[in-house]
Amino acid sequence: MTVGGIGAGETRWSAWREQTPALRQYAYMNSGFSGPSRLAVHEAVRRRLDLELAHGATTRRALDDRQELVTHYRDTMGRVLGGASPGEIAVTGNTTEGINIVVNGLGLGPGDCVVTTSVEHGSGIVPAYVQRERRGCELVIVPLGAQDSAREVTEALIAALDRARGRLALVILSEIAYSTGQLLPLGAIVEETHRRGGLVLVDGAQTAGHLPIDVRASEVDFYAIPSHKWLCGPEGLGALYVREDLIPRVEPVKVAGRAAASYDFEGSFEAERGLITKYELTTTPTALIAGTIEAAQWFLDSGPAAVFERATSLSRYAQDRFERVDGVRVLSPRDDATRSGLFCFTVDGLDAAQVNAWLQHESRVVCRSVEQFNSVRLSLHAFNTHADIDRAASSVERAIREGIPDDIEPAYPPQLVAGGGP
Repeated sequence: MTVGGIGAGETRWSAWREQTPALRQYAYMNSGFSGPSRLAVHEAVRRRLDLELAHGATTRRALDDRQELVTHYRDTMGRVLGGASPGEIAVTGNTTEGINIVVNGLGLGPGDCVVTTSVEHGSGIVPAYVQRERRGCELVIVPLGAQDSAREVTEALIAALDRARGRLALVILSEIAYSTGQLLPLGAIVEETHRRGGLVLVDGAQTAGHLPIDVRASEVDFYAIPSHKWLCGPEGLGALYVREDLIPRVEPVKVAGRAAASYDFEGSFEAERGLITKYELTTTPTALIAGTIEAAQWFLDSGPAAVFERATSLSRYAQDRFERVDGVRVLSPRDDATRSGLFCFTVDGLDAAQVNAWLQHESRVVCRSVEQFNSVRLSLHAFNTHADIDRAASSVERAIREGIPDDIEPAYPPQLVAGGGP
């Protein structure tokens, strides 16, 4: 498949654009926040809602359809994760829920050490902080730079792991850093962590739908992903991979009937230990499951490697285009080994949130800012184009040349991006 030029890949990406109404009026480069929906995803959700409208949610027809969709969902998300079995996939509400299931369910406490990095999203680092505050475990934060090579990242993590030797319990990290776009060497980190007796939990908010994931090859222990970002599925759904042999070790914190292997009303109870469903509560949003299956299947059919190659090709183009803008500094990795479709830059003398608001107001470029680095982040998905990037760069040039009016409304309400944002 030819990617980035004329060929089967370009035909696929053009079809993606044609089937995504938001792309008709916006240069939408914000899939790392929430991806734009294709018509087929919307239709899959609508079909399920129509079935419930016509037959009710608890008729045999509706319940059989629901069970089929849930089964299909576990299988599909297992394939997104690179061959995980359905019995290792929990249905969650989002990435953050999956992270919390693991972090809170491992029984961490005094004498345990959690290692994470300085480029984590709030959904990863705050649960680690809370474990330190509530449970008394130690927390080590490894500083990473956006231009660090895969070798330098691994060495920095190894140094932290060695300091925690004998106490190392868990490493929490994003395979792609939301704040810099940096692709971390997951396989090497997992290998070194396992060698020292620890487990690895991946925040996959920026990976599912973006790059090929292979939980088998990496031998990672836990991997949490969402529907609504790079997969471009509906909001309010995600998946958590727990390696089968570790399911008994991670206790469910929120529990319902599925957390019981058996119970009666006379005091007899046996906890469920080995089934992934022990982490799930009761009602699941069946219409969202239908939409996510459609979104995930499109990604799988497109070819995860082809999607990632397209995204990184666009990132290289963006680097070249923005480096020619006086007053702009590229923050995201320049090395292809650590590059992703997340492209980040700063503008001298301008607040990134203002630049973000300007881009959406002035040229209908949808992206986001990252407060930690005062940077603007473009999420470059396979459906994006060179023209999208040129449009953003030209708008930034005008902002530098002419200034940004004070009365432009922020692109997002402040509370939406508090604490790190999506």
